Amino acid sequence: MSRSGSQCMQPSSMMGVENICEFAARLLFSAVEWARNIPFFPDLQISDQVGLLRLTWSELFVLNAAQCSIPLHVAPLLAAAGLHASPMSAERVVAFMDHTRIFQEQVEKLKLLHVDSAEYSCLKAIALFTSGVRNEPS
Repeated sequence: MSRSGSQCMQPSSMMGVENICEFAARLLFSAVEWARNIPFFPDLQISDQVGLLRLTWSELFVLNAAQCSIPLHVAPLLAAAGLHASPMSAERVVAFMDHTRIFQEQVEKLKLLHVDSAEYSCLKAIALFTSGVRNEPS
């Protein structure tokens, strides 16, 4: 992904379980590649780079998903989570559906803002470099 974050993998209109998992992996990989290409990040110690990415992967994932306009279909997501292979308890299904709903809401809110690629890059940089600030005790 470029520094501006303008390159995006385009998901297919009908995503199967394998495609959803592959697309999610690509979104995460693109977040790491994006971070490696922003100024000053490569100058940090590897342990600090890894720590920042571990703290912010979910925010970067949501931002990349919104930027790439990932289509979200609950049935394939449930299948990808292993519902059909190994049945989940009702509590786990409810929790998974709740997380999916929250994720969808976050992505939709970002889409409604019509954020451009430069703004997405700024949002990702803010998420990446303020992770330690919001996770420290007051």
